[in-house]
Amino acid sequence: MEQTGSFFRGSELPRLLVLVVVAFCGWVLMWHRFQERPQVSEPAPTATERPEPLVADRSIEFESVTDRTPMSFRDNAAYSLLLARARGRTPAELAAQSRRDVLLAHLWQTPELYRGVAVHIEGTANRVIRYPAVQSAKGWLYEAWIYTQDAPKVPYVGVFEDAPPGFPLGASVSESVVFNGYFLKLMKYHAGDVPRGAPVLVGRIGWRPPAPDSPWVSGSTTRWMLVAVVVLFVISLFRWVLPMRRLFALPGRTRARSSLDRPREIDAQALNAWLADLQEDDEGMKDEG
Repeated sequence: MEQTGSFFRGSELPRLLVLVVVAFCGWVLMWHRFQERPQVSEPAPTATERPEPLVADRSIEFESVTDRTPMSFRDNAAYSLLLARARGRTPAELAAQSRRDVLLAHLWQTPELYRGVAVHIEGTANRVIRYPAVQSAKGWLYEAWIYTQDAPKVPYVGVFEDAPPGFPLGASVSESVVFNGYFLKLMKYHAGDVPRGAPVLVGRIGWRPPAPDSPWVSGSTTRWMLVAVVVLFVISLFRWVLPMRRLFALPGRTRARSSLDRPREIDAQALNAWLADLQEDDEGMKDEG
């Protein structure tokens, strides 16, 4: 058989491509699976014939609150009032009181109509800080910047006194949380020297800590996904390597073996000369006899 200069022959290259695709898709799928965090989901609000009316808080503490301005001493009275109100309710009581049908658009367009209204949000806390505060009975307050599906580019600022055990702090975190809190105001802040706004809620935060087990062994779905990826990888590797074994044979030995197997051709003149020599030898032996 004549040897070619190409390394891949027949179906080796398609099998190699299948192996690469299976390995790439499998590891991307596993990486995405391990990056997921448990999400806290609740039933979405539905339309009813008579929605519960929204009643803004008209307490005297809110008279000095001004929207679209930075937090200042003018907000301290309402700030302390909402902290005391959230402190006086359990997380379950505050969650039951919070509205699920109030979105960022409502707070942004007419914030004065929602002053002091309890609002429920779900999202990802990307920044969580702690700082001393005289308004808090414990001397400390936590502040979580939460991004929701309602407005992925505009954060909610959730202020709370009690943090769940193990809740991470930092300027760059990514934690799935729920927050139930009373709306205080639209706060103005600067991000990259650009003025922006964010609604401020004062209440309580809910957070589910990650599972203690390693993600490689936690969850039956993850285990079976890993097994399937490994099995497909091994099968594809075996089907590709087995046909390639013949390519590792030495080309010189192959050519030598094939040349020995083929019959050799004899030159016609040399054959005639050899026959003539045999005939002369036979005649010479007859004369001697």
